[in-house]
Amino acid sequence: MTAATPTKPPLPVLRQDVVITLPDREQYRGRVGQVTDAKIAVVLMLDTRRALALGDAAPMWVEFPAPRGLVRLEGRGTVVARDLVHFHHEGAVDVVQRRDFVRVGTVRPLELARVGADDAPGDWNGTLTVNVSGNGLLAAGWASVDALDVGALVAFRLRAVDGEPPIEGRGRVARVGDDGRRGIAIEQIDRDARRQLVRFVFEQERIARQRTRDGEL
Repeated sequence: MTAATPTKPPLPVLRQDVVITLPDREQYRGRVGQVTDAKIAVVLMLDTRRALALGDAAPMWVEFPAPRGLVRLEGRGTVVARDLVHFHHEGAVDVVQRRDFVRVGTVRPLELARVGADDAPGDWNGTLTVNVSGNGLLAAGWASVDALDVGALVAFRLRAVDGEPPIEGRGRVARVGDDGRRGIAIEQIDRDARRQLVRFVFEQERIARQRTRDGEL
């Protein structure tokens, strides 16, 4: 009988943002600089927190968003420079939940424009998000979007992070609440914009989990 080939764990891609978690739950944000079957090199985005000591080799986890969900790899890390960690994953994988469908409550500037028969957006109107996910968003029901009925095709520009370009795409109004809020299902978005959106959702969810652990919620 032929032995089954072990399934390789999902790995982040080059230049993807990740979060390193230590056993004491301290977390460091970083960006992937190299990926192999055995090692992930992470360049840390250090802030005012203490730097990791050189040579430290300790259990740690690396988290990143993927199409299947929030992936959490278990392994050991070696600090080879003040801002560089070599993470050696040990095959233990936890997919927390499918990230594309997780909704996070967040209020961010949003612009909407109805797409006309000529496939061009009309006038842009400003509103705010109520919540956001990897495949849709809920827009506040301001008067500027009252003309958007169920089925309307809209272009959107979401300013998820201050100082960064907006996330742009197109979607369709899937529902209208009694309070005037519009649920918009995303239909068109390029790969880089989707990654930016999923990364934003992932970061908001991580912040919410951290606040829960710290007793803020």
